[in-house]
Amino acid sequence: MSQRTRVGVVFGGPSREHGVSFLSARCLLQNLPVDRYEALPVFVGKDGLWHGVAESREEMLRYFARPPREALLDGVVPGSRPAPAADTVESFGAAFRDGTWDVAFPIVHGTFGEDGVLQGLFEAMNVPYVGFGVAASAVGMDKVLMKAAFAAAGIPQVRSVGVPAAAWRAHARRAALLPRIEALGLPLFVKPACAGSSVGITKVKKPGDLEAAVETALAVDATALVEEAVDAREIECAVLEGENGPTEASLPGEIVPAHEFYDYEDKYIDDRSYSVIPAEIPEATREEVRRMACAAFDAVGGAGFARVDFFLERATGRVLLNEINSLPGFTPISMFPKMWEAAGLPLDALLDRLVRSAFRRPVRGR
Repeated sequence: MSQRTRVGVVFGGPSREHGVSFLSARCLLQNLPVDRYEALPVFVGKDGLWHGVAESREEMLRYFARPPREALLDGVVPGSRPAPAADTVESFGAAFRDGTWDVAFPIVHGTFGEDGVLQGLFEAMNVPYVGFGVAASAVGMDKVLMKAAFAAAGIPQVRSVGVPAAAWRAHARRAALLPRIEALGLPLFVKPACAGSSVGITKVKKPGDLEAAVETALAVDATALVEEAVDAREIECAVLEGENGPTEASLPGEIVPAHEFYDYEDKYIDDRSYSVIPAEIPEATREEVRRMACAAFDAVGGAGFARVDFFLERATGRVLLNEINSLPGFTPISMFPKMWEAAGLPLDALLDRLVRSAFRRPVRGR
C-alpha cells in the first residue's frame, strides 16, 4: 500500500462554538477513507493551546463522556484570558511535530476557525488546508461585509442595518441609526455580525425590545446586524469548489424549525427540528437557489466548500440570500453532507474531494 496522506483534523478552539466542533471532528476522523488518509485529531483548547495526537484523543473521549447538553454548551466564556503568546506558539510547533500532517482539515466552528485567523496561521506556516482562504473566510464570517459583497454581485437579500458598538453607545450616532432601523419594520432579527450557529440572535417583535437585543448581540461581537424578518421557508444549498470547472451546487434542502426560528438550542439540543432533502419546491425555484448559491460562493472568493442559506418568501415565492457558512458542520444533524449524499456524493467520497481541494490552492506570494 502506498503511504497515506496525513490529515490533521483541527477541532475545539477559543470559540463559543467550541463544543459543537467535537461532533464534526468525530465524523471526519471516522469517515475519511482509510485507504488514502491517516486522520489525526488535533485539539485546540479554549485557551488557544494546541495538543498532540494522544492528548487530543483523550480530550475527545472526555468530551463524549459528558452529558450531551453540557458538552455542546461548553464554549469560551466572555472575558476569559488566552494562554501567553509564547506558550501558544510553542504548543503549535509541538503539535505539528507530533502529527507531521501533510494537510490540515480545520473544523473549528465560529471565531478563530471561520474568520481567517486559523487560515492565516496555516498560510504563514505553509501548511495546506481545506476550505476558504484568509480573505474569503473573514468576509464570509462578517455578516456586514458579506452582505456588501453579495449586494455588489447583485444577489437579492433581506434589508439590514449594521450597528457598530461605538455608534450604538454614542447618543447622536444612535439617533441617526434608529430611523434606518425603524424603516425595516417589525418584527426584526438582531444578531452579532461575526458569530455562527445562531449564537446571540434575538427576534424583536416590539420597539421596546430592540435595545436589549442589540446589547445581546454586542456582547458577542463589536458589531450587530439588524435585519428585517420575512415570512419564509428556510432553504439551504451545499456548494463545492469545481474540480476542473465552475462551482457546483447540491440539491437544496429545507430546515423546518421546532422553535420560532432556528436557534442554537433548536439546532443542537432539543432535537425536534427536522430537514427535508431535497426540498419540496418548484423546479424553477430549485435551480434559482442553486444558481444563487454558486454566485454567493464566487462573490466572496470561496474555496473548498460552503453551505449557503436562503429565505423562500411564502407570499411572493422570492428567493432571498440569507448568508454563507464557510465551514459547515459534519454533526449528525448537519445539512451539508446530507445534501451532497442526496445528490449522489457519499460522505467518504465528499471528504476525499475536500482534502484533495486543499492541494489546488496557490502558494501565497509565489
